[in-house]
Amino acid sequence: MAEKDDSWLTDQADHLIGVTLTRREWAPASVRDDHDHCALCWAKFAKLGLPGELHVGWCTSDMRHWVCQQCVDDFKVRFRWVLNDNPNLEID
Repeated sequence: MAEKDDSWLTDQADHLIGVTLTRREWAPASVRDDHDHCALCWAKFAKLGLPGELHVGWCTSDMRHWVCQQCVDDFKVRFRWVLNDNPNLEID
């Protein structure tokens, strides 16, 4: 993905450049939220039982911005992320 034309990237760098991302099981940041999207590719994080939804990903410390594993693999160098792979993560 990162080797292709990345002109689709817009303002993601504003809030993602150089941040620490922690690997977590997805949980809503608020009781009103039923899903989030990858900040880069728009993959869906949820626990709605829908096909293709992601349950584990990487997020900022405030859990407002989520990034899927594929985008972490593709963009970790470009965005200079510090990755905290949480060893206590329980994946269901």
